[in-house]
Amino acid sequence: MLIRIVVHGYTLLLRLYPRRFRAEFADEMQAVFTEALMEAAARGGLGVFFLRELRDAPQSIARAYWHGWTKKWQEGAKLIREAASAADLPPPPPDGRESWRQVGLELSLFLIAGLLLILVTYLPLAGLSAGWQRNLGILGRVVVPLTLPIFLIGLARGLPRWAYPSGGLLLSYYVFTANQSGVLPFLAAMLLASAILAVMALVTNTQLSPLPTPVRRIGQSLSLDWTRLSFGIYGAVPLAIIFAFDDALTNNRTPYLAISVLSMVACALIYCRSRASTLQIVALLGGMSLSIWAAMLDKASFAGGLAGWIAAPYPGAADIAWMLKLWIPWVALILAPALLTMAGRAVRPGRVV
Repeated sequence: MLIRIVVHGYTLLLRLYPRRFRAEFADEMQAVFTEALMEAAARGGLGVFFLRELRDAPQSIARAYWHGWTKKWQEGAKLIREAASAADLPPPPPDGRESWRQVGLELSLFLIAGLLLILVTYLPLAGLSAGWQRNLGILGRVVVPLTLPIFLIGLARGLPRWAYPSGGLLLSYYVFTANQSGVLPFLAAMLLASAILAVMALVTNTQLSPLPTPVRRIGQSLSLDWTRLSFGIYGAVPLAIIFAFDDALTNNRTPYLAISVLSMVACALIYCRSRASTLQIVALLGGMSLSIWAAMLDKASFAGGLAGWIAAPYPGAADIAWMLKLWIPWVALILAPALLTMAGRAVRPGRVV
């Protein structure tokens, strides 16, 4: 009687497993359990055996669900790869590693933005009001006309590498605008929900048609080199320089903003010509860091040039904390594509046990 109750309890326990898992393994698991139960009953260890099975059941059920979800995502990812396959597309256009002409295109945004920053700083316009660095409306009149046409042309041409900085600068500007308006959390939540729903729709669709050629060309560009996403984020360095120097005391007399601009352009050039991903990321991190932290040198230099420190004290903990608050998110965003790529490589078909 007790054995029958235990077998019935195990049958109920099997219902907690995923449906596909039960359909494939339930009969085999029931047979193995019944055989082991009989052996335990013969030894007089029926209670210990059943308690051990109950103890191990949660881990086994969780592993079964994880295996099912992972298999489903792998099948969906395979369908997406097939729909986005670039096998029948022409070879992608060269980038700055093969062509100096492409280097010029990839550096164009940084050269234009750097020139504008230098002109506005050292030869300020008469009609430019003080505090323009914190006025996103004024910045938008320059950022949007400068970046939107380039980015749209880049999208139409399959998103070559020279279009990424414009997209990064444009996106960063709108993120800061949304944050200033207080709607960034709402937009982030909506974007995340939309992305999850889109991915789930693609993964659960068993018959995906090939994506349009322009979309597959964009996917081809993204798959060529994950550092392109980091390069796109690096395109927002002009904004980072503006925010870092927004409370500088004498911008038109300091050489440090010019040093920031030169660092931005020089490190972008190193990235464009480098072939090793590690060197590319080091160049982007170096350019971002030098561009931002030069503002701290500006404050220290100005304070050191005065007779007293009361009017302009040396940068303290608050200044350093503010600079870290500006610097750390940019570094994290530049490194994010690398971390996502490593995470994607860690989950591969055949690695789930």
